[in-house]
Amino acid sequence: MFLRAFFLSHIPVTLMVDLQPLIPEHLYPSELKNLLQSFVFCEALVQLPFFPIAAYAFTRVSCVH
Repeated sequence: MFLRAFFLSHIPVTLMVDLQPLIPEHLYPSELKNLLQSFVFCEALVQLPFFPIAAYAFTRVSCVH
């Protein structure tokens, strides 16, 4: 259930943030351009350092119930 919600919640994020370079500039709200920069900083400072920790945790703990 959690994984389903996780992946479904990423659809709008992918459309609004990750695909920004593919959307014509006149169709993209300027407010979201500033949001993209905020997300990039968050990913660099929070998400990227967390990946090795999560990878280690998955090798140490079984995630299958």
